Amino acid sequence: MRQTGKRKFIYLALFLTMTLPLAGCWDTNEAERMVYVHGLGVDYKDQQYTIYLQIINPRLLAKSEVAGGTSGTKIEVGRASGKTINEAFFKLYKSSQRRIFWGHLGFVIFTEEALKSEAIQATTDLLDRYRETRYRLWMYATNEPLVDVLTAVPIMEMSTALSRVSDPLATYKQSSFVKPIDMRELFILLNEPPYEANIPYINLTKENIWRTEKKSHQVIQTKGIASVKNKKLQKIIKNQNIYGLRWMTKDMKREELTLTTKEFSDVSLLINKVKVKIKPIVKKNNIQFAISIKADAVLRENPKDKSLKNIIQAAEQTIKQQVRETYLHGVESNIDIYRLSEMLYRKNVQAWKNAEQNGKVPLTEDSIQKLDVQVHLIHGEKNRKHSTIK
Repeated sequence: MRQTGKRKFIYLALFLTMTLPLAGCWDTNEAERMVYVHGLGVDYKDQQYTIYLQIINPRLLAKSEVAGGTSGTKIEVGRASGKTINEAFFKLYKSSQRRIFWGHLGFVIFTEEALKSEAIQATTDLLDRYRETRYRLWMYATNEPLVDVLTAVPIMEMSTALSRVSDPLATYKQSSFVKPIDMRELFILLNEPPYEANIPYINLTKENIWRTEKKSHQVIQTKGIASVKNKKLQKIIKNQNIYGLRWMTKDMKREELTLTTKEFSDVSLLINKVKVKIKPIVKKNNIQFAISIKADAVLRENPKDKSLKNIIQAAEQTIKQQVRETYLHGVESNIDIYRLSEMLYRKNVQAWKNAEQNGKVPLTEDSIQKLDVQVHLIHGEKNRKHSTIK
């Protein structure tokens, strides 16, 4: 009996020893006792980085709480400066009342001044090394004061997590004008020929586009792209000069096309799918490209009941014109806006090695030898599933 009791005592001691580490999570932080960074703004001036942290109130994210009349501040923005990004962070930590958690960081906004310096390199390098942050961080550029952008809230008092910069894919699926870019894709584009990337350029609405029964409401909108090369800003290109970029984007989901020809200027189409093929044509030292675009379209407006065949021809002409105009604007600014250099690099690396200059193939007005556009009109009325044009 004594031996059995001794054995039980040993088992009990071992059991308690094993369960003791499970008694508590001593190295963790309680969720309600931390503050959560949702957005980061980066500025650069007088050889100093200034960072802006957008802190969200997680208590106001649940619909039930908002519907129940819970009031409180949705956003708070902290600001600090330093010679390095990390120094600025630690200066802000000194005034933070609780531990700052970075695991919910959703986007980064750079000012034009920051992009002209090495801020994009310094910021992404730091975020890439820190264990709490992720690669799915949306990247933006702006010329607006960062405090104003980071304190702009969505319409209808929606959660800040549902804003245009926090969840860009929601609006991109409805209107695919400028493709969002995250940190992972930015790394890829800046490290492969032509070492360029297009970051969405945003600002605040100046007109009273949105208003409640009490006052007007400024919101964030996309105004163009910021072309970045070698991790520095090349040029800001506004919307009116990049109409062709959407038709050359393979991930384009849905976009409106208003015909530019005078006879059909009152006709509007919905382009909901594009298929783009780029073929390099190499003849000794002469490099050109043949581009093929196939698009599916839905007729949305035809008030004067014009010929569908003529509408298709006008649509193909309009897309072709916009693609060429955007390309030429890029050539003028020494920007490979359609990443033609990458196509040559992937399909004929030896020709790329012979022609490249700083990773980019020299482009001229005649570099696009052939541009073929085919528009397939799916239907022009509600519930018509078959093709309108055979």
